[in-house]
Amino acid sequence: MRLMRVLAVLLLSLQVFAAQASLCVPTQFDETVTLDYVNDGDTITLTDGRLIRLIGIDAPEIDFQFPVLSQPYATSAKQFLSKRIKPGQKLLLAFDKRRLDFFGRTLAYVYTQDLQHLQELMLANGFAKARVYQNDYFWQCLSKVEQTAREHKRGLWSHKAYQAKLTNALSRDDSNKWLEIGGVVTGYERKGQNFELNIDNNLVVMMSQQDIGKFSNILTLELLESPVIVRGKLYFSYGKYRLNAIHPSQITLENTP
Repeated sequence: MRLMRVLAVLLLSLQVFAAQASLCVPTQFDETVTLDYVNDGDTITLTDGRLIRLIGIDAPEIDFQFPVLSQPYATSAKQFLSKRIKPGQKLLLAFDKRRLDFFGRTLAYVYTQDLQHLQELMLANGFAKARVYQNDYFWQCLSKVEQTAREHKRGLWSHKAYQAKLTNALSRDDSNKWLEIGGVVTGYERKGQNFELNIDNNLVVMMSQQDIGKFSNILTLELLESPVIVRGKLYFSYGKYRLNAIHPSQITLENTP
C-alpha cells in the first residue's frame, strides 16, 4: 500500500512538470499550423510538409538505421513528445530572427493552443538540453528551465553520458566534439584581440573582442575560483585544450552547496 502511494506521488509530480504554466511565452504568434507527426525529441512534421526544428533545445539523436546506436534517452524523448501532441492537433508557432536552418527546416518556438511550450516541456522533464545555435530570444528563460531539471537529475541528467566532463578527463579523442566541461576558473587575461578564461589551468575558453561585450554579466571579479560549466567545440592548440565562446549561454556558473 505504501509503495502504491509513493508511485502515485511520483506520477503526480511528473504531471506537474508537464502541466505547469509556460515561462517563455511571446507577445504574439506568427502561425497556426497542424501537426502531422513527431520525428524525434526536437523535430516535428506539419501537414503542409514543413519540418519544424524546435528553437533552443537539443534532444538526444535517434539512429533510425541502427536504433541500438541511438543516444541514451533519444527514444524516450520522442515518446514523451508524442504523448503531448497528436497528429491533427493545432499548434502555434513563433519565429525568431532566422526562420530556416542549414537543412531547410523551419525554426520556431512551438506551443499548444492552451499555451504549453513544447521546448519547456522537453527541458523541464529532462528530455532535451538547452542550446543556442543562432536564434536566442528565449535563451535565458530556457536555460533556467534546464538548470532546474539538471539540479533535480530529471531524465537524461541522471545518465552518466550527459554529465559535464572534467578537464582532467579530456583527451585528444574529444577534439572537434561539442562538449560540456566542468571546472574551476583559475584565471583570465586579455591576449591581443582575444580574452582568455582559464579553467583548471588545462582548458582555455577564448572570446574575441567583438563578442566580449556579450559576457559582461559573467566576466566579473567574483568569477575567479568559481565552478563553471563551459560548452563548445573542443580543440587542442599550444599545449592546451581550447574552445571558442561566442554566446553567453556557453558559460554557466554552477550553484555551490
